Amino acid sequence: MRVTLIGHASLYVEAGEVSFLVDPVLRDPFEGGAVSSWPERSVDLDGLPPPDFVVISHRHPDHFDIQSLAILPRDAAVLLPRDPLIAYALERLGFRKLQPLDPGRPLSFYETQVFPTRSEEPVREVGLVFADSEGAIFDQVDIAVSRETAQDVRTRFALAAHFARYASQNFDYFERRAAEFPWREHARNLETAAMLGAGLVVPGSAGFRFCGEHAWLNRFLFPVSRRAFLADLGRVSPGQRAEAMDPGDVLDMSHGEARIVRGASPFVRCPGGADEELRFDPTSPVPALHDPNPDGRSEAELREGVLRIAHALAEWARAAQQPLSVPWRFRRAGAVYGLTALLPDGALQFSLDFRAAEVPLREGAGGPEPTVTHHIAASALLDWAERRRDFFSVRAWSRRFSTERRVVGDASSVEVLELELPDLLMHWVLRESEGADEAARRRVDLDIARCGSA
Repeated sequence: MRVTLIGHASLYVEAGEVSFLVDPVLRDPFEGGAVSSWPERSVDLDGLPPPDFVVISHRHPDHFDIQSLAILPRDAAVLLPRDPLIAYALERLGFRKLQPLDPGRPLSFYETQVFPTRSEEPVREVGLVFADSEGAIFDQVDIAVSRETAQDVRTRFALAAHFARYASQNFDYFERRAAEFPWREHARNLETAAMLGAGLVVPGSAGFRFCGEHAWLNRFLFPVSRRAFLADLGRVSPGQRAEAMDPGDVLDMSHGEARIVRGASPFVRCPGGADEELRFDPTSPVPALHDPNPDGRSEAELREGVLRIAHALAEWARAAQQPLSVPWRFRRAGAVYGLTALLPDGALQFSLDFRAAEVPLREGAGGPEPTVTHHIAASALLDWAERRRDFFSVRAWSRRFSTERRVVGDASSVEVLELELPDLLMHWVLRESEGADEAARRRVDLDIARCGSA
């Protein structure tokens, strides 16, 4: 078996008589232009051997990339989780041979077996064991592995190599602007690697960085480097071999033992780049939020679009009366929601006061102090609400925070408790706004249309 690291989570696996292209992301940047592979790589698309199977682990755009799928031969069979959006996109692209991956149910292709593993995350995703006569590897991708799953994999397979989840990306930073070290998740990742007991552990599926105007985020979102993970794993499981791989490196497995051959791929090259690029430093400066307006929308168009969204949001918030709905929870808390849309020159500010019976929408500064706040670039808001972009690609132009709280006690003792409320705008765009039920398919349609016009 040979496994080529193409970059990030993209692997080319040659096992027995068949080949698998896993989570193909073949061009940079990706994820709406916000991120690129790291370390840097160049992929010779003409030199990439046509795979027998394409494998998709889950729908997140750094694994399920429409632009990359659009350039692959349509005669390849596709292995995918039971996710209707992925199936819809593949059928629209012209792939006809789709095979679902069910956790715990192996698939056999000649002498090669693919064993999907379950995830403990709330995502339709799978991990992947590939096994042939030379041995087995486990590509953990992004999944969280339970002790039971780890024991099951270890019982079934003597793993020669494990592409381990390691990075614990601090994506809560987009929610709370908190950049703490992920103590518990890091412990879980180390424990999983130690429990599986593979002959070689490779930090995997986190080989990207934010780029362009978003590059400042790299200091806040990557608290665990490959080097740090390997060092800590050495303390937990000193008998295991563990090494990092760069794009273009090949894992060669023979007789149950894996070794890394540096730069051996004929179709992927890595010009270099150190992990220092992603050094965690939450004391770094945070640039002011602004609207780059990449499509050059007019000031009038931006203002009109933001006003339309603000009034639709308010209308829904007033009408939604059912218990346990998001507006109902805001009313119970007596919260004030603040929305600021940044224009290329200026801003539009709104507040929704849930303390009042009619939940008035106020425009401009000087209203009640918001307790739940969302600031977002106006052009990003319009693109998101119009389904031109998903939140993965606009989140760097969005900043949110909450001071909503419950104060209890008296002169003898006071306690201030955090009161968690979902973001009103995000819930409305994703769940309640017109066309929300078809939003994901519409975005797929737009991405496919862009591939045709590129």
